[in-house]
Amino acid sequence: MDRWIAVDWGTSSFRAYLIKDDVLSDTIKTNDGMKFVKDNNFENTFINLIEKWLIKDKKIDVLASGMLGARQGWIEAPYEKAPCKLNNINYISPVLFDKRISLKIFSGISQNDPPDVMRGEETQIVGFLTNNNFKGSICLPGTHSKWTKINKNILEKFRTFMTGELFEIISKNSVLSHSMISDNLDKAEILNSANKIMNKPELFANALFQLRADDLINSKGAIVYRSRLSGYLLAMELIGSLEFWKNNDIVLIGNVDLIELYENVLINKVSSIQKFNSEDMVLKGLQHFKDKLN
Repeated sequence: MDRWIAVDWGTSSFRAYLIKDDVLSDTIKTNDGMKFVKDNNFENTFINLIEKWLIKDKKIDVLASGMLGARQGWIEAPYEKAPCKLNNINYISPVLFDKRISLKIFSGISQNDPPDVMRGEETQIVGFLTNNNFKGSICLPGTHSKWTKINKNILEKFRTFMTGELFEIISKNSVLSHSMISDNLDKAEILNSANKIMNKPELFANALFQLRADDLINSKGAIVYRSRLSGYLLAMELIGSLEFWKNNDIVLIGNVDLIELYENVLINKVSSIQKFNSEDMVLKGLQHFKDKLN
């Protein structure tokens, strides 16, 4: 039986998948992201997380991507330089004390002009491109949203936007935090707010303060103001990524809620939209890397 482990280890979360004869057998998902590892104790942390899958005196291949290959992670995996082919990403193998695992950490991608980097997203893109000659743009919404230009198996260029992180900072650590006490969003409000800023981006900073002022004067509820903030920030991202999506075929890869939010705003502005789950694409991407190693 062919057994191996696929790992997506990010800044905030850990996901591992046990594959047996090309079939997903078991999954581990925790909040043990890289930023929570104490004293650089990466190997012990990792072994503790996947211990139940390890067999005495038997070595198992582990293929991993994400922030464990970052400079502040387990070991730095040198970047591939964009533009680059995506079907042969390099990897690095750290020296391990535990002989039950053979670990390969796959490289991210860097870009010199304009300066940009990604780690983990390239694996999702490879997962989508498996047996696919796509030419267009792929967007990966998230804390740091990525817009990438793809020509078959070549990543030509990309651009990152701190949209998710800015939303987190502004909604929790600014004067607007008093108007954001809700976990829900309104799609219509997001769309209207995004279109407002896309038509008049020069009003962005003023529109932000109006959220608080309108709450003090009219009190329309936290869902409205949270949705408007989301729409405003998404609009600024879309203005900056216009060359990637305008009249173009695009692919959205992410969690269901985020890609639906992006689809809602983009649906009438692009040629076509395809949507895929990021977890599925990570698995397909790491499977592709494993197949290339065999």
